[in-house]
Order: sequence, then C-alpha cells, then structure tokens
Amino acid sequence: MTPRHSGLQARRLALLVALGAALLLGSLDCRADQSKSTNELKSFAAPASAAASLLIHGTADIAAMAPVIEGFQKEHPDIEVQYRLYETLPLYQEAAGLPNDKSAADLLISSAMDLQVKLANDGHVQPAAIAKRGLPSWAVWRDEIFGFTVEPAVIVYNKDVLDGNEVPKSHQDLIRLLERSPERFRRKIATYDIGVSGVGYLFATTESTLSANFWRLAHALGVAKAKLFCCTQDMLDSLGRGDTLIAYDVLGSYALRQVQRHPNLGIVLPEDYVTVVSRTIVIPRRAQHPALARTFVDYVLSEAGQAVVAEGFGLSIAGVGTDREQLKTRYVAEKPGLLNFPTLGLPALAYLDLVKREQFVRTWRQIVSP
Repeated sequence: MTPRHSGLQARRLALLVALGAALLLGSLDCRADQSKSTNELKSFAAPASAAASLLIHGTADIAAMAPVIEGFQKEHPDIEVQYRLYETLPLYQEAAGLPNDKSAADLLISSAMDLQVKLANDGHVQPAAIAKRGLPSWAVWRDEIFGFTVEPAVIVYNKDVLDGNEVPKSHQDLIRLLERSPERFRRKIATYDIGVSGVGYLFATTESTLSANFWRLAHALGVAKAKLFCCTQDMLDSLGRGDTLIAYDVLGSYALRQVQRHPNLGIVLPEDYVTVVSRTIVIPRRAQHPALARTFVDYVLSEAGQAVVAEGFGLSIAGVGTDREQLKTRYVAEKPGLLNFPTLGLPALAYLDLVKREQFVRTWRQIVSP
C-alpha cells in the first residue's frame, strides 16, 4: 500500500469513528431538565511545590471526588490536580471524537460503564499494570478499565408526604402506588431522561433484562407525567425544593449525601432487585502523563484510597463494597433485593448498537414522555 493510500485509509477510518460517536449521541434532543454545571474546572493546588499536573475529566461531582483527590495529594504532595466536570454522554463523545493532533485528559472517570467499555474496545484507552488488591473479577476488564465504587440505584422519597405504609419498598410497590393514584403524583416523579443520561440509559437497559414489569413501570411513569432529568443531583434538588415527591433510579452515593442535608428525605434499597453500577476509571491512549495517571489509579484502588472512596461515595469496591451486610448497614435497608452487578466487557456493548439504542430510547420516550 502506498503512503498516499495509507494516509487516505487512515483519514477514512478517523471519519468513521467520529461519525459513529456523533450518531450515538446525535439523536438526543435534550428533553431533560438540565442544570448541572458541566465542564466546571476545579484546581487542587499541590500542597508542596508542584512538580507535575494531572488532568482528570469525570462525571462524579466535585464534592465526592475532592476527598479522593486530596487523599492522593497527601501521598504525593508535589502533584497538582485539575478536575473537570462532565455529564456521562459528553464525556464519552469528547473522548471518542478527539482529533489525532490533540492530547487527551490523563484520566476519565464515569459511572456509564458501557460507554467506558466502548472507549476501550475502540482503542481509545491504554492498559495499566495495577495491583488489583482483591477487586472482584467483574470490576476489571483487560487491565484497561477499573471499577472503584459500588453504587446501587435507589428510590428517594419525601417522608413528609408519604405515609409509612405508602413507601414503595420495591419496583412492584412503586408500580402499584403510581397506578393507584396517578393524579396525586402527576409531575411529582423524577427520573433520568435515558436519551440524555448515560448512566440512566445503563440502568434502564439493565433493568429491562431483569424484570418482566420494566415496561409496566415505564407506562406508570408516563401516566404520571414523570419529570425527566439529565443528572442525579438535579433529581435530588427537585425533591429538596418540594417540586417532586419521589425520585426513581437515583445513584446511591448522591442520595446518601442528600438525606444528610434534607432529613425529610428517605432512601429505599428495593427489596425485589437492586441494580448496581461501579464508577470506572480509565487512562486515555493519548494521555499526557500516563505514568502519573497510573499512580492515581493505584492510589484509588489501595487500602487507603478505598477507605476515602467508601466515605465519599458510600461504598468502595474492595472488601466492604461487595459485602451485602455492609450495603444493608450503609443504606439502613432491612432486606435489599438480589444485587445485580454490571458487566464490564463486550456484552456491555449490546445496547450501544446504534439501531438497538435508537429503538430502545424511542420506545421508552413514547411511553414515558409522549
């Protein structure tokens, strides 16, 4: 093959990759209420004289990531850390469509595990030799993706409005509650817009395989005219303001922080089944400081790092994070349902097929938000 033909083929390949990323997101019309301060940059100055700077792009709120970053800096006081906040889909889009002449962030952190797998499978991620330290086998893929939190999807509700016997203890209870009183809960239910939220889409596709009543619940949400949001914190803020009464499929780490600020809110870990995601971390193929990035991943997965993660995110992934009794204690849950841990690997890509994704989102929106 001549250099000219080789260059032309490379350009065509780059165009196809960019087109695929655009198609994955291009159908989104952003119906969700959105207020998350995306692309906000938080600088964590080095405690000592800065010798290097680490750039992290992540979807975890700064309040949760700050203790982790500061813990890392205690062990590496000469490292400055820049943390830029993203939503899950734009994080993926930017990483997948990055021009060849531009450097990537040093680390990407996201709760949308399927999108992280796609980045790795499409060649945008580099492997890292990291000590696993007892991580469950499902939390690591090809030494390229590392899960470091355990975050269940929970139901959050207003205790001032729902009587104790009304609190939905399961997905089935929530269906019955909404079907029994749709007018009472009209525009009072908050959930993800799965066409906008990457983790919301992951929750929905996972739950559609776990429960025969998934579409019945979707219909109940539609009859109640559920409010759709891009982000977990926005859902919880609507609860805090009293705009909504129940938030469905909320990331547990956010819920734990919210109930500390708003004691009138309660958390339910569903008793029929619990969908769990892990926030994952990857090193982009064109990271400027890959060695430093590996040092950060190593810290996050260390015993000291996991202790900080458990405090900031509710549960770590090593040790207590996979212990059902610890989960029950952390969420004050008497009998949580079977934990359904996510898949890191090629099966996670099934619902990212462009046709499947478009059909799933379109059907869901026709039911939930006609």
